[in-house]
Amino acid sequence: MQYDFIRNADVEVLVTKDADNHPIAKAIIGGKYEHNFEAKSRVSKSLDIMTPTDLSERLSGGQFFFVEDALHDFRDGHYTGFVQSDDTIAHLNELLGIESATRGTVRVHENTTSKNYHLGRKWSEHGIEIKAFNDGGEFNSELHFGWSPFVRTINSAFMLYRLICTNGMRGLRTFMNTRIPLVNRWEEHLEIANRQIQNKVAAICERRFAAMGSERASVGELLLLNHHIEERSKDSAMQIPEAQVRLNNLGRIVNPRAHLTDVYRDNVFSNKAIAAQYPSHLTTLDAYNIATEIRSHTGDCDKSTRRSLDNIANDMVFDHKNITSLVSDASLPRKSSFSDPDAAFWGMMN
Repeated sequence: MQYDFIRNADVEVLVTKDADNHPIAKAIIGGKYEHNFEAKSRVSKSLDIMTPTDLSERLSGGQFFFVEDALHDFRDGHYTGFVQSDDTIAHLNELLGIESATRGTVRVHENTTSKNYHLGRKWSEHGIEIKAFNDGGEFNSELHFGWSPFVRTINSAFMLYRLICTNGMRGLRTFMNTRIPLVNRWEEHLEIANRQIQNKVAAICERRFAAMGSERASVGELLLLNHHIEERSKDSAMQIPEAQVRLNNLGRIVNPRAHLTDVYRDNVFSNKAIAAQYPSHLTTLDAYNIATEIRSHTGDCDKSTRRSLDNIANDMVFDHKNITSLVSDASLPRKSSFSDPDAAFWGMMN
């Protein structure tokens, strides 16, 4: 991929309109590139309080990073933070590269102007097998490293995929998201970080997934998943027909009110604190599969983002409280017929 980094740029801003007649800032950068900032971007929103001339002065003197002639990231003329040297950028590009981004691309740095490219790549992929499952216990753990002209370190992002259903979860815990300083022996330091993270994840996953097949998710966790299903179903414009069918099916499985109204009083469903203490009809593994199923195979929306579902899935794997141990077996609601640790059901969802 070709890139160009313009430092101390001269910027001229013109005002145009988008298809909905909203004002947008059209920036001519370095007399060489043009970029139309979306109407909802902070740059175009600045036109509500600034003239084009004022905005031109604000952006001039800034740093602008282009990939394939498209603006990828920038800092305006008032920015006084860190900026990589040209030699370091060249080295980072050689070591980690620049990739075209698709919907499934793992972006280490998400808050960039353009989502069409990713600065970085997948560094490693390790298989994890959960022996407690007769089938469906194969996972892939991926570690991605990314870089930015405006970040002092190489940062990481972690993804865990269950192969039987291609469901993915992005790891959000601190130990998974390492920052490697750019001092010396970069490849050696990246490989050390890679081994440490992959070994720790494998140990945790082997222990937790084996346990998750027998412990129950809380009513509160299922209410939260049901909320995400409802929000995505409302935003029908974001869903292809297959995704909407998937959401409808998952909603029928998840909804704790539909399955447990003859087991619990209404306050269990209406009070979050109480809901978090009562076991549901699904296992934690079922709930994890559903969270990652929604994340991976349906369109997100403002009230149901990938990150929020990643948080739910991460909590189940890394921070889950086993409420099953607090009640007797006789007190547990009957487990759903859909619950299957060997994932025969989940294998048919795709």
